[in-house]
Amino acid sequence: MKYRTKLYLGFFSVAGISTIIALGVVYGEVQDYIFHEMQSKVLSVAATTAANIDPELLKQIKSREDENKDAYKVLVEQLRKSRNANRRSDVYIKNMYTLTLSPKDPSALIYAVDAEENPPDISHAGDPDPDPEDTPIAMHPKERFSPDEFDYDRWGVWLSGYAPVLDKDGKYVATVGADMRASDFFAQSHMILLFEIPGLLASFLIAFISASILSRQASSALSKITATVKEIEKGNLNKQLDLQTNDEFSDVAQAINDMEKGLRERERLKTSFARYVSKQVFEKIMRSPAATKLEGERKKITVLFADIRHFTHLAEQLSPEQVVALLNEYFEQMLEAIFSHGGTLDKFIGDGLMAEFGAPLDDPLQEKNAVLTAIAMQKSVKKLSEKWLKEGKPSLEIGIGIHTGAAVVGNIGSEQRMEYTAIGDTVNIASRLQAATKDIHTQILISESTYSALKGEFPGEKVGPLALTGRAGEVIAYSLKL
Repeated sequence: MKYRTKLYLGFFSVAGISTIIALGVVYGEVQDYIFHEMQSKVLSVAATTAANIDPELLKQIKSREDENKDAYKVLVEQLRKSRNANRRSDVYIKNMYTLTLSPKDPSALIYAVDAEENPPDISHAGDPDPDPEDTPIAMHPKERFSPDEFDYDRWGVWLSGYAPVLDKDGKYVATVGADMRASDFFAQSHMILLFEIPGLLASFLIAFISASILSRQASSALSKITATVKEIEKGNLNKQLDLQTNDEFSDVAQAINDMEKGLRERERLKTSFARYVSKQVFEKIMRSPAATKLEGERKKITVLFADIRHFTHLAEQLSPEQVVALLNEYFEQMLEAIFSHGGTLDKFIGDGLMAEFGAPLDDPLQEKNAVLTAIAMQKSVKKLSEKWLKEGKPSLEIGIGIHTGAAVVGNIGSEQRMEYTAIGDTVNIASRLQAATKDIHTQILISESTYSALKGEFPGEKVGPLALTGRAGEVIAYSLKL
């Protein structure tokens, strides 16, 4: 077989296979992106609805007989209002309901309130959840949850989101569930596929035509293509292939440049993912030669808790959409303060957050960085409040608690879903200190162990000994002066 024929067949084969792989990768990436966008939306709807539901009304609903109470009617109306407000072109919530732990079996779930109007489809108060294994709320009732796959049941195919309803003491009352119909996802995926099929056919056609011509003048052009592909393989995604041949080689060059653009888009998707975890955790995972293991390590860390004061009252003054917009703007400023001082975002807890310093990477100045973060957060809240007051929005106040001590930090969860977090009494003390800021009317409260490491660098007023809620013994704390 002549070299020209080999080159022709080889080029055509490589071009066709590469196109299929590239389109398959893009299709898969876009599908994942659409799925996670839907997850984010349904979780946001569930969390916003949960924040606006009165937990005291929910406590009155225990059995089907309670459906005659005014509390049940009020809750049904609230759920329907929230559901109907989220039936839009970008998001369509089909079902909205509340679940709670069964008084007979704490590992089982029962329905409390259902927004459904069609009598045969209504889940009545006290009815058991038919698919408890699909909604593992009982194990972690205070956490938000959305499964990583669609749920198939007798009503159809759904993507669900769950958010807890807590009372004023932070105790679990119930869970708000929101179901988004999966047909929206499949419609978007099929549309992408319809766009890709013509592209795939066109790529095959171009490869077939250009191969016969390129086989006669391939040496120079192929050397340039090879050099460019090697640069992309090394990670240089800014290398552009420029062939002034005025023939099909220019098309190949453009195809490679488009592929390079697609790879840059994937890198941007990675960057977007990194926004949901700390930069340090993300980089550590990317550098790891093996899959992340469910391991933890005991080390000294400094834990920071921050929480918005009187958030329930604030949420009552605004629509759910306004509350979400306000929280997004607030959390963006808080994360900037945390990451700029080397902190790690652990989790969002409703309108509060938890952050660590000294994990996963050691930080000899973790106490100082934690306090600098707290000060920066308070200054940011002050600026945000001034801005919001000018816009006719309510202002915010936050309380911050900080404690330094030993804790176990690492990945907690399962092989399907993990969370990088810290566990130990250090976390509990920091959380209780944050709660204590309300009682002693201060903005930042730090423990004695944190304050002693600062060596008087930040002025503080001694407070205590304090008896922290839910914890035996007393602690000495310091109220920082801003």
